[in-house]
Amino acid sequence: MIVEDNPADSKTMGFAIASHDSAIEITVLENGATALEFFKGAVDRGHYQPCDLVLLDLNLPFVSGFEVLEYLKTEPVLKQIPVLVLSGSSSSQDVDRCYGLGANSYISKPTGIDDVLDMTGNLLSFWFRYAQMPSGNKALQAKHGF
Repeated sequence: MIVEDNPADSKTMGFAIASHDSAIEITVLENGATALEFFKGAVDRGHYQPCDLVLLDLNLPFVSGFEVLEYLKTEPVLKQIPVLVLSGSSSSQDVDRCYGLGANSYISKPTGIDDVLDMTGNLLSFWFRYAQMPSGNKALQAKHGF
């Protein structure tokens, strides 16, 4: 899941993910309000693993990335989903606040396409090959050979 309001950033990230594994299904949500609606709807429908990983921008319209992160990490059935904050901000206050809210990682957005490709490959490898994931995420690891 990519929660990003900048179409160029979400398209680049989607391209980078697909270039590493074209079988990974990518959903893009373009603002915080849409993200909250999506995740609350998933909980209401009993779909407690609506995605395996969230790449979350902070500066989103309508509802901030901080609010989305807080919801994900306080909702008991969603809090196991890894949330990686990808932000243009390198403010120590933003970093501290995100980790305080339960972010699994905080990454400053790379600027060049080569850096995005490199970062994405490293993220996929780390989170789905090396990191020990909750049982709901094991299917993705097996499906993609991570």
